[in-house]
Amino acid sequence: MYKLLIFIHKSEGNNFLNFFRNSFLPLLTEINGTEVNLAEVESNLLLDQKYSHFCELTANDKNEMDTKFNSSAGRSLSKLLMESHRNITVIAVNYKSEK
Repeated sequence: MYKLLIFIHKSEGNNFLNFFRNSFLPLLTEINGTEVNLAEVESNLLLDQKYSHFCELTANDKNEMDTKFNSSAGRSLSKLLMESHRNITVIAVNYKSEK
């Protein structure tokens, strides 16, 4: 399993949050094929960067994730991710078993 984790940085007024809901979530839902929801980050006391919300995109493996990002919605999402890098943290996680 391969996941793309997107954390929204906590900010005054959370102005970016509305933009994320309106711009990112529809693309993530289209790419995923099922609705992608935001979860509220309740605590991250040990990190310097504070986060307000989080969502994830899931694929069976990295190749499938690459295919999702090569779609029209995926290319639009990639552009948004690059433009919004100061407001989000993106982490890719690969659950591939190591032997």
